[in-house]
Amino acid sequence: MKLFYPEIFDKFVCTGSQCSDNCCMTDWDIEIDEDTYGFYKKLDNDIGRKFVNSVTEDEGVKYLVHCDGKCPMLNKKGLCSVQLAYGEENISDICREHPRFYEWFGDYKEAGVGLACEEAVRMYLSDDEPVRFFTKEIDEEPDDLEFDPQLLETMLFARTAFIDLLQNREYSLHDRLVNVLSASAEIQYALDEEDTEEIKAIAQELSHPEIIAERVESLKKALPEKPLENAENMLSYLERLDFIGDILPQQIKDASRFVKKLSAPLKAQTSGEYEKLAVYFVYRYFLKAVRDFDLMSKIKAMIVFVFAAEVINLSREQDAHARFETVKELCKEIEYSGDNMDRIYDDSYLSDIFSDTSMLALLEWTL
Repeated sequence: MKLFYPEIFDKFVCTGSQCSDNCCMTDWDIEIDEDTYGFYKKLDNDIGRKFVNSVTEDEGVKYLVHCDGKCPMLNKKGLCSVQLAYGEENISDICREHPRFYEWFGDYKEAGVGLACEEAVRMYLSDDEPVRFFTKEIDEEPDDLEFDPQLLETMLFARTAFIDLLQNREYSLHDRLVNVLSASAEIQYALDEEDTEEIKAIAQELSHPEIIAERVESLKKALPEKPLENAENMLSYLERLDFIGDILPQQIKDASRFVKKLSAPLKAQTSGEYEKLAVYFVYRYFLKAVRDFDLMSKIKAMIVFVFAAEVINLSREQDAHARFETVKELCKEIEYSGDNMDRIYDDSYLSDIFSDTSMLALLEWTL
């Protein structure tokens, strides 16, 4: 099997108890795979009974429920009693792998590292160089989930074109994202029509300077008269999402108050970080459209994350460490919340806050 991955995937190492936002002490319900549950159910001791009694089930999926904001299996020193007693191979899959993620298409597999982890964010965003990707052969059985091989090949080609453009620093980040948004809308239409040749043709245009310039000029005409209102509306929308902590909601409220006092757009001072955030979302979510045929909502979600990270940072004039923390909080609270992401995906088609012109306004306002 072929594995495709960014450089950080090989370099990432969990900092464990040294982490200031330890995922074992986050108020998440942790999905437990059947093999792990079965292992502890057979144990006739305190660890086995405590583990099984801490598991709940919802729609056929088992979860280890956190108690008082932390995993019930932590000992008094904050270490995993399960791992200490039975080794890393007997903790749940998600505990062992987090924040790594995977995607399978037959004998092709992709891997990465999620940004809901402070060490992952630090490693990823502190590297000024463009994201580097690698391929290697691994000994693993092919996945048997259905997909269209031709569509996968086409979308891989398109995603490469998107990432190449996003990392082409000859253009402003604003112009790169405007073209990504515009091309995504065109590809979405081609996806709906199952026209793979058209998808490839659209992707190829992203390497043509004259077409990139034409898109930017054309879309400027579609901008709303008051782009600041779109920024205010988006921040108000984000305030109404569900949160498990207090940090991000307060940051969003502060950013909203900051925006309301402005009379003109601001521009990013650290565009390299936002470029890498955009690349992360495109890499991680673009290929999901091979199975659900929905690209547009994922691209709009990416723009919202870039906008939110930037406007929070601008409102606080944050240093690099604080900027990285903001990205981590956004991903932990929103990207890693199925309810929040489902809401954004649905509203990207149903709400005017996510209209194409509104997305353009967010880009015009900050980048």
